[in-house]
Amino acid sequence: MPNLDRIALVVALSLALPARSRAADTPPSSAPRRVGELGASSVLAFGLLPAASVGPSLEATLRWLDASLSVEARVLRALGRGPSAASILGPESTAGLGVMSICRHEEAVFVCTSFQTGVVAADVDEDLKPTNGGELSWMVTSGLRGGAAWPLVRHLELRSFLELHAVLERPHVRVDSIERWRASYVAGIVGVGLWFRLNPE
Repeated sequence: MPNLDRIALVVALSLALPARSRAADTPPSSAPRRVGELGASSVLAFGLLPAASVGPSLEATLRWLDASLSVEARVLRALGRGPSAASILGPESTAGLGVMSICRHEEAVFVCTSFQTGVVAADVDEDLKPTNGGELSWMVTSGLRGGAAWPLVRHLELRSFLELHAVLERPHVRVDSIERWRASYVAGIVGVGLWFRLNPE
């Protein structure tokens, strides 16, 4: 019996040691890596408010190999009055939006599908009263994003992107039961900003 125990031990060690050696020789890069990223950008939007709008955007991203999932918060402010509604809408229209994007990365280029929702407050001149009492209007959009990244230092990238959205839920303003403004069917967004990799390779 003691001989059988020794034989079993030798066989077990002979199987375990090569497996351990192969695991040790496997390069770390072959293992899936999840990388977190934080980004801040400035965006210029058309079609979401009565006039072109600008604002900041903050983004958190989980990246795995060549794919990523990100959530983003945007605050937009109109640059002025919309030309088609200059006599009705004031220049203080704003929007608060949340965005979720799923992206594919190929070297320095990325393509995403994005879903955006939030609230829009279209400013109305003080001497006019909106039919809905000035309540916030919901907006829902869906679209595509394409962009490119340029490394600045090891952990930091400069990125620019262009988005095209179909506006599925279009906010509007009614005054005296007459519709004075409604968001466009399509919207365009241009952005540029910096992204920081939290746990770089």
